[in-house]
Amino acid sequence: MPLSKSKSCLLAVLLSVPLSALALSTSTTRALNVRGGPDRSFEVVAVLPARTSVRVNGCISNWRWCRIDSRRHRGWVDSRYLQHSVRGRVPIINDRRWSHSRPAG
Repeated sequence: MPLSKSKSCLLAVLLSVPLSALALSTSTTRALNVRGGPDRSFEVVAVLPARTSVRVNGCISNWRWCRIDSRRHRGWVDSRYLQHSVRGRVPIINDRRWSHSRPAG
């Protein structure tokens, strides 16, 4: 059954919204390592103080590790140390690079 014109337009608008618009604003609950990838084995690229504002852009499928942006840093953090639950509130990142989590080499 074909979609009505209004439903088709709404679908087109929703699909054109960038993922950054779906990001969740929150803050850290404690000092938090920002890593180069979604696992403790990745290097620490920054340490954010407690109560730092961040935007969560997406999480890997188990919701444990999330990609964030802060004013100065971008990387991955353990979601347990974010103020609000991200489960079901941000997009899932489906990227093969993160399917095994551990860095190569």
